[in-house]
Amino acid sequence: MIYRLREPLGDSTDSYLDRESEKMKDLDLTFAMSPYDRVEALISGEIKPLGISLHHVPLPGPDIFYRQLKFNQFDVSEMSFSSFLMARAKGWGYRALPIFHNRQFEYTKLLIRNDIGINSPEDLKGKRIGTSDYQQTAALWIRGQLQHEFGVKPTDMEWFMSRSPRYSHGGALGGFKPPPGLKFSYAPKDLGTMLLEGDMDAAHYQFGAGLDRGKADMNHHPKLRYLFPDRQTEAIRYYKKNGFFPAHHLTVVREEILQEHPWVATALLEAFEKSKKIAIERIPPRGPSLIVFAEQALREQREIFGDDPFQYGFKANADVIDTVQTYSVEQGLTEKKQPVDELFAEEILLSEDVLS
Repeated sequence: MIYRLREPLGDSTDSYLDRESEKMKDLDLTFAMSPYDRVEALISGEIKPLGISLHHVPLPGPDIFYRQLKFNQFDVSEMSFSSFLMARAKGWGYRALPIFHNRQFEYTKLLIRNDIGINSPEDLKGKRIGTSDYQQTAALWIRGQLQHEFGVKPTDMEWFMSRSPRYSHGGALGGFKPPPGLKFSYAPKDLGTMLLEGDMDAAHYQFGAGLDRGKADMNHHPKLRYLFPDRQTEAIRYYKKNGFFPAHHLTVVREEILQEHPWVATALLEAFEKSKKIAIERIPPRGPSLIVFAEQALREQREIFGDDPFQYGFKANADVIDTVQTYSVEQGLTEKKQPVDELFAEEILLSEDVLS
Protein backbone atom coordinates (compact mmCIF):
# COMPACT_ATOMS: atom_id res chain seq x y z
CA MET A 1 0.00 0.00 0.00
CA ILE A 2 1.37 3.42 -0.93
CA TYR A 3 -1.26 5.33 1.04
CA ARG A 4 -1.52 5.01 4.80
CA LEU A 5 -3.44 6.31 7.79
CA ARG A 6 -1.62 8.96 9.76
CA GLU A 7 -1.15 7.74 13.34
CA PRO A 8 -0.22 9.78 16.44
CA LEU A 9 3.51 10.04 17.06
CA GLY A 10 4.85 9.96 20.62
CA ASP A 11 1.53 10.81 22.29
CA SER A 12 -0.65 8.87 24.65
CA THR A 13 -3.95 7.69 23.22
CA ASP A 14 -5.89 10.00 25.54
CA SER A 15 -3.96 13.16 24.65
CA TYR A 16 -4.20 12.36 20.96
CA LEU A 17 -7.95 11.81 21.14
CA ASP A 18 -8.39 15.03 23.09
CA ARG A 19 -6.77 17.03 20.30
CA GLU A 20 -8.30 15.04 17.47
CA SER A 21 -11.71 14.28 18.91
CA GLU A 22 -13.55 16.02 16.09
CA LYS A 23 -11.19 15.05 13.29
CA MET A 24 -10.63 11.88 11.31
CA LYS A 25 -7.27 10.26 10.96
CA ASP A 26 -5.81 11.54 7.73
CA LEU A 27 -5.04 9.46 4.70
CA ASP A 28 -1.57 10.34 3.41
CA LEU A 29 -1.79 10.46 -0.40
CA THR A 30 0.87 11.30 -2.97
CA PHE A 31 -0.31 13.98 -5.37
CA ALA A 32 1.27 14.81 -8.76
CA MET A 33 -0.11 17.75 -10.71
CA SER A 34 1.00 20.77 -12.70
CA PRO A 35 1.01 24.01 -10.65
CA TYR A 36 -2.13 25.56 -12.16
CA ASP A 37 -3.30 28.67 -10.33
CA ARG A 38 -6.59 26.85 -9.70
CA VAL A 39 -4.84 24.17 -7.62
CA GLU A 40 -2.15 26.32 -6.01
CA ALA A 41 -4.01 26.46 -2.69
CA LEU A 42 -4.06 22.66 -2.60
CA ILE A 43 -0.38 22.38 -3.45
CA SER A 44 0.61 24.92 -0.79
CA GLY A 45 -1.62 23.35 1.84
CA GLU A 46 -3.78 26.45 2.24
CA ILE A 47 -6.72 24.21 1.36
CA LYS A 48 -6.75 20.70 2.79
CA PRO A 49 -9.23 17.97 1.78
CA LEU A 50 -11.23 16.70 4.74
CA GLY A 51 -9.49 13.63 6.15
CA ILE A 52 -6.64 13.71 3.62
CA SER A 53 -3.06 14.97 3.64
CA LEU A 54 -1.77 15.53 0.11
CA HIS A 55 1.97 15.32 -0.57
CA HIS A 56 2.68 17.16 -3.81
CA VAL A 57 5.28 15.91 -6.30
CA PRO A 58 6.26 18.65 -8.82
CA LEU A 59 6.59 17.25 -12.35
CA PRO A 60 5.57 18.37 -15.87
CA GLY A 61 2.30 16.85 -17.04
CA PRO A 62 3.74 14.50 -19.72
CA ASP A 63 6.21 13.05 -17.22
CA ILE A 64 3.43 12.51 -14.67
CA PHE A 65 1.41 10.61 -17.25
CA TYR A 66 4.28 8.34 -18.24
CA ARG A 67 5.13 7.48 -14.64
CA GLN A 68 1.51 6.82 -13.77
CA LEU A 69 0.72 4.69 -16.80
CA LYS A 70 3.89 2.60 -16.43
CA PHE A 71 4.54 2.49 -12.68
CA ASN A 72 1.24 3.50 -10.98
CA GLN A 73 3.46 5.82 -8.96
CA PHE A 74 1.02 8.32 -7.40
CA ASP A 75 -2.21 8.00 -5.46
CA VAL A 76 -3.81 11.10 -7.00
CA SER A 77 -2.67 12.77 -10.20
CA GLU A 78 -3.39 14.74 -13.29
CA MET A 79 -3.83 12.44 -16.31
CA SER A 80 -4.20 12.60 -20.07
CA PHE A 81 -7.90 12.05 -20.81
CA SER A 82 -7.20 10.08 -24.00
CA SER A 83 -4.59 7.83 -22.42
CA PHE A 84 -6.84 7.30 -19.41
CA LEU A 85 -9.57 5.91 -21.70
CA MET A 86 -7.07 3.59 -23.38
CA ALA A 87 -5.60 2.45 -20.08
CA ARG A 88 -8.97 1.99 -18.42
CA ALA A 89 -10.11 -0.21 -21.32
CA LYS A 90 -7.19 -2.47 -20.40
CA GLY A 91 -8.21 -2.61 -16.74
CA TRP A 92 -5.95 0.11 -15.35
CA GLY A 93 -6.46 0.46 -11.61
CA TYR A 94 -7.41 4.13 -11.43
CA ARG A 95 -10.75 5.93 -11.55
CA ALA A 96 -11.37 9.45 -12.78
CA LEU A 97 -12.74 12.45 -10.98
CA PRO A 98 -14.48 15.08 -13.17
CA ILE A 99 -11.85 17.65 -12.22
CA PHE A 100 -10.44 18.83 -15.54
CA HIS A 101 -7.20 20.67 -16.28
CA ASN A 102 -5.41 22.14 -19.28
CA ARG A 103 -8.40 23.23 -21.31
CA GLN A 104 -7.28 24.49 -24.70
CA PHE A 105 -8.40 25.10 -28.28
CA GLU A 106 -5.30 23.20 -29.31
CA TYR A 107 -6.04 22.93 -33.03
CA THR A 108 -5.60 26.70 -33.31
CA LYS A 109 -1.96 26.23 -32.23
CA LEU A 110 -0.90 24.13 -35.21
CA LEU A 111 2.39 25.48 -36.55
CA ILE A 112 2.97 25.51 -40.30
CA ARG A 113 5.79 26.52 -42.59
CA ASN A 114 5.38 29.89 -44.25
CA ASP A 115 6.43 28.69 -47.70
CA ILE A 116 4.24 25.69 -48.54
CA GLY A 117 0.89 27.24 -49.41
CA ILE A 118 -1.20 26.16 -46.44
CA ASN A 119 -3.85 28.86 -46.03
CA SER A 120 -6.71 26.91 -44.50
CA PRO A 121 -7.27 23.66 -42.58
CA GLU A 122 -8.45 22.00 -45.79
CA ASP A 123 -4.98 22.57 -47.25
CA LEU A 124 -3.59 20.06 -44.73
CA LYS A 125 -4.85 17.18 -46.87
CA GLY A 126 -1.88 15.26 -48.21
CA LYS A 127 0.53 17.07 -45.88
CA ARG A 128 2.99 15.75 -43.28
CA ILE A 129 1.96 16.61 -39.73
CA GLY A 130 3.77 15.99 -36.46
CA THR A 131 2.66 15.49 -32.88
CA SER A 132 4.51 14.61 -29.71
CA ASP A 133 2.39 11.57 -28.94
CA TYR A 134 -0.27 10.26 -31.32
CA GLN A 135 -2.56 9.06 -28.53
CA GLN A 136 -2.26 12.17 -26.33
CA THR A 137 -5.41 14.20 -25.80
CA ALA A 138 -4.16 17.29 -27.65
CA ALA A 139 -3.62 15.20 -30.79
CA LEU A 140 -6.98 13.49 -30.29
CA TRP A 141 -8.78 16.84 -30.12
CA ILE A 142 -6.86 18.24 -33.10
CA ARG A 143 -7.74 15.29 -35.32
CA GLY A 144 -11.37 15.34 -34.21
CA GLN A 145 -11.70 19.07 -34.72
CA LEU A 146 -10.06 18.99 -38.15
CA GLN A 147 -12.45 16.21 -39.19
CA HIS A 148 -15.69 17.54 -37.72
CA GLU A 149 -15.12 21.26 -38.32
CA PHE A 150 -13.28 21.19 -41.65
CA GLY A 151 -13.74 17.73 -43.20
CA VAL A 152 -10.04 16.75 -42.91
CA LYS A 153 -9.76 13.15 -41.71
CA PRO A 154 -6.70 11.70 -39.95
CA THR A 155 -6.11 9.40 -42.93
CA ASP A 156 -5.91 12.46 -45.22
CA MET A 157 -2.51 13.30 -43.72
CA GLU A 158 0.79 11.60 -42.99
CA TRP A 159 1.57 11.53 -39.26
CA PHE A 160 4.90 11.69 -37.44
CA MET A 161 5.23 11.06 -33.71
CA SER A 162 8.11 12.70 -31.85
CA ARG A 163 8.23 10.48 -28.78
CA SER A 164 9.81 7.05 -29.11
CA PRO A 165 7.97 3.69 -29.19
CA ARG A 166 8.97 2.95 -25.59
CA TYR A 167 9.28 6.41 -24.01
CA SER A 168 5.74 7.63 -24.66
CA HIS A 169 2.16 7.20 -23.43
CA GLY A 170 1.76 4.13 -25.62
CA GLY A 171 5.12 2.75 -24.57
CA ALA A 172 4.09 3.05 -20.92
CA LEU A 173 0.99 0.96 -21.71
CA GLY A 174 2.98 -1.79 -23.41
CA GLY A 175 3.21 -0.41 -26.95
CA PHE A 176 1.26 1.78 -29.36
CA LYS A 177 -0.30 0.23 -32.44
CA PRO A 178 -1.31 2.79 -35.11
CA PRO A 179 -4.91 2.51 -36.29
CA PRO A 180 -5.45 0.67 -39.61
CA GLY A 181 -5.09 2.76 -42.76
CA LEU A 182 -3.07 5.49 -41.08
CA LYS A 183 0.16 6.79 -42.61
CA PHE A 184 2.29 6.81 -39.47
CA SER A 185 6.01 7.00 -38.66
CA TYR A 186 8.20 7.83 -35.69
CA ALA A 187 10.00 11.11 -36.26
CA PRO A 188 13.80 10.75 -36.64
CA LYS A 189 14.35 14.25 -35.16
CA ASP A 190 12.48 16.70 -32.96
CA LEU A 191 9.51 18.29 -34.70
CA GLY A 192 10.91 21.83 -34.68
CA THR A 193 14.01 20.75 -36.56
CA MET A 194 11.94 18.77 -39.07
CA LEU A 195 9.72 21.79 -39.72
CA LEU A 196 12.67 24.11 -40.26
CA GLU A 197 14.49 21.64 -42.53
CA GLY A 198 11.42 21.03 -44.69
CA ASP A 199 10.86 17.42 -43.60
CA MET A 200 7.44 18.28 -42.17
CA ASP A 201 4.68 20.68 -43.16
CA ALA A 202 2.80 21.26 -39.90
CA ALA A 203 3.10 20.25 -36.27
CA HIS A 204 1.54 20.45 -32.86
CA TYR A 205 4.73 21.39 -31.07
CA GLN A 206 5.49 20.73 -27.40
CA PHE A 207 8.74 21.32 -25.56
CA GLY A 208 10.32 21.29 -22.13
CA ALA A 209 9.13 18.05 -20.50
CA GLY A 210 11.58 15.21 -19.97
CA LEU A 211 9.45 13.08 -22.29
CA ASP A 212 9.78 15.55 -25.18
CA ARG A 213 12.70 15.95 -27.57
CA GLY A 214 12.04 19.61 -28.22
CA LYS A 215 13.63 21.87 -25.61
CA ALA A 216 13.19 25.30 -27.24
CA ASP A 217 10.06 27.33 -27.97
CA MET A 218 9.49 27.39 -31.74
CA ASN A 219 6.11 29.11 -31.68
CA HIS A 220 7.46 32.47 -32.80
CA HIS A 221 10.16 31.38 -35.26
CA PRO A 222 10.17 33.65 -38.36
CA LYS A 223 9.90 30.66 -40.73
CA LEU A 224 6.79 29.36 -38.99
CA ARG A 225 3.30 30.64 -38.27
CA TYR A 226 0.04 29.46 -36.80
CA LEU A 227 -2.52 27.84 -39.08
CA PHE A 228 -5.08 30.39 -37.83
CA PRO A 229 -3.73 33.97 -37.93
CA ASP A 230 -6.37 35.03 -35.40
CA ARG A 231 -6.45 32.13 -32.96
CA GLN A 232 -8.76 33.86 -30.50
CA THR A 233 -11.48 34.57 -33.07
CA GLU A 234 -11.38 30.97 -34.29
CA ALA A 235 -11.52 29.59 -30.73
CA ILE A 236 -14.51 31.77 -29.88
CA ARG A 237 -16.28 30.61 -33.06
CA TYR A 238 -15.73 26.99 -32.05
CA TYR A 239 -16.93 27.61 -28.50
CA LYS A 240 -20.10 29.39 -29.59
CA LYS A 241 -20.89 26.64 -32.09
CA ASN A 242 -20.18 23.65 -29.85
CA GLY A 243 -20.88 25.05 -26.41
CA PHE A 244 -17.88 23.67 -24.54
CA PHE A 245 -14.26 24.41 -23.69
CA PRO A 246 -12.18 21.31 -24.64
CA ALA A 247 -10.57 19.59 -21.64
CA HIS A 248 -7.32 17.69 -22.10
CA HIS A 249 -6.50 16.38 -18.64
CA LEU A 250 -8.58 14.98 -15.82
CA THR A 251 -7.79 13.78 -12.28
CA VAL A 252 -7.34 10.13 -11.34
CA VAL A 253 -7.32 8.31 -8.00
CA ARG A 254 -6.01 4.86 -7.23
CA GLU A 255 -9.03 2.55 -7.41
CA GLU A 256 -8.17 0.53 -4.31
CA ILE A 257 -8.25 3.75 -2.26
CA LEU A 258 -11.76 4.52 -3.53
CA GLN A 259 -12.90 0.98 -2.81
CA GLU A 260 -11.72 1.18 0.80
CA HIS A 261 -12.53 4.87 1.33
CA PRO A 262 -15.30 5.95 -1.12
CA TRP A 263 -15.57 9.36 0.60
CA VAL A 264 -12.16 10.33 -0.79
CA ALA A 265 -13.72 11.17 -4.18
CA THR A 266 -16.11 13.82 -2.85
CA ALA A 267 -13.57 15.14 -0.34
CA LEU A 268 -11.11 15.77 -3.17
CA LEU A 269 -13.72 17.35 -5.43
CA GLU A 270 -14.80 19.73 -2.66
CA ALA A 271 -11.18 20.70 -1.97
CA PHE A 272 -10.45 21.34 -5.66
CA GLU A 273 -13.56 23.53 -5.83
CA LYS A 274 -12.42 25.55 -2.82
CA SER A 275 -8.94 25.97 -4.27
CA LYS A 276 -10.34 27.19 -7.57
CA LYS A 277 -12.69 29.60 -5.77
CA ILE A 278 -9.71 31.16 -4.00
CA ALA A 279 -7.86 31.58 -7.32
CA ILE A 280 -10.88 33.28 -8.90
CA GLU A 281 -11.38 35.58 -5.92
CA ARG A 282 -7.74 36.66 -6.09
CA ILE A 283 -8.03 37.94 -9.65
CA PRO A 284 -8.05 41.73 -9.29
CA PRO A 285 -11.37 43.24 -10.47
CA ARG A 286 -9.55 45.04 -13.27
CA GLY A 287 -7.13 42.20 -13.97
CA PRO A 288 -3.41 42.06 -13.14
CA SER A 289 -1.93 45.57 -13.25
CA LEU A 290 1.17 44.36 -15.12
CA ILE A 291 -0.91 43.29 -18.12
CA VAL A 292 -1.95 46.10 -20.45
CA PHE A 293 -5.68 45.94 -21.35
CA ALA A 294 -6.19 43.22 -18.72
CA GLU A 295 -9.53 44.72 -17.64
CA GLN A 296 -10.87 44.60 -21.20
CA ALA A 297 -9.61 41.04 -21.75
CA LEU A 298 -11.16 39.86 -18.48
CA ARG A 299 -14.49 41.51 -19.30
CA GLU A 300 -14.57 39.98 -22.79
CA GLN A 301 -13.72 36.53 -21.42
CA ARG A 302 -16.55 36.71 -18.89
CA GLU A 303 -18.99 37.83 -21.56
CA ILE A 304 -18.17 34.74 -23.65
CA PHE A 305 -17.22 32.03 -21.14
CA GLY A 306 -18.95 33.22 -17.98
CA ASP A 307 -17.37 33.64 -14.57
CA ASP A 308 -15.89 30.13 -14.46
CA PRO A 309 -14.65 28.59 -17.74
CA PHE A 310 -13.03 25.74 -15.76
CA GLN A 311 -16.10 24.05 -14.32
CA TYR A 312 -15.75 20.74 -12.50
CA GLY A 313 -18.36 17.99 -12.17
CA PHE A 314 -19.78 15.31 -14.44
CA LYS A 315 -22.97 16.98 -15.65
CA ALA A 316 -21.24 20.29 -16.35
CA ASN A 317 -18.79 18.44 -18.60
CA ALA A 318 -21.03 15.75 -20.09
CA ASP A 319 -20.60 17.04 -23.67
CA VAL A 320 -16.81 17.17 -23.33
CA ILE A 321 -16.69 13.66 -21.88
CA ASP A 322 -18.88 12.26 -24.65
CA THR A 323 -16.92 14.05 -27.39
CA VAL A 324 -13.57 12.70 -26.18
CA GLN A 325 -15.05 9.19 -26.06
CA THR A 326 -16.51 9.65 -29.55
CA TYR A 327 -13.20 10.84 -31.00
CA SER A 328 -11.31 8.00 -29.31
CA VAL A 329 -13.55 5.40 -30.96
CA GLU A 330 -13.62 7.16 -34.33
CA GLN A 331 -9.83 7.35 -34.40
CA GLY A 332 -9.33 3.70 -33.48
CA LEU A 333 -7.76 4.31 -30.06
CA THR A 334 -10.51 2.51 -28.14
CA GLU A 335 -12.98 -0.07 -29.43
CA LYS A 336 -16.14 1.39 -27.93
CA LYS A 337 -17.45 4.04 -25.59
CA GLN A 338 -17.07 2.93 -22.00
CA PRO A 339 -19.93 3.27 -19.48
CA VAL A 340 -19.33 6.26 -17.22
CA ASP A 341 -19.72 4.09 -14.12
CA GLU A 342 -16.66 2.15 -15.27
CA LEU A 343 -14.62 5.34 -15.67
CA PHE A 344 -15.57 7.73 -12.87
CA ALA A 345 -15.69 7.37 -9.10
CA GLU A 346 -19.08 6.06 -8.05
CA GLU A 347 -19.56 8.55 -5.20
CA ILE A 348 -19.26 11.48 -7.62
CA LEU A 349 -21.85 9.99 -9.97
CA LEU A 350 -24.19 9.26 -7.06
CA SER A 351 -23.83 12.80 -5.72
CA GLU A 352 -24.88 14.19 -9.12
CA ASP A 353 -27.73 11.68 -9.58
CA VAL A 354 -26.07 10.29 -12.69
CA LEU A 355 -26.63 6.69 -11.58
CA SER A 356 -30.21 5.47 -11.27
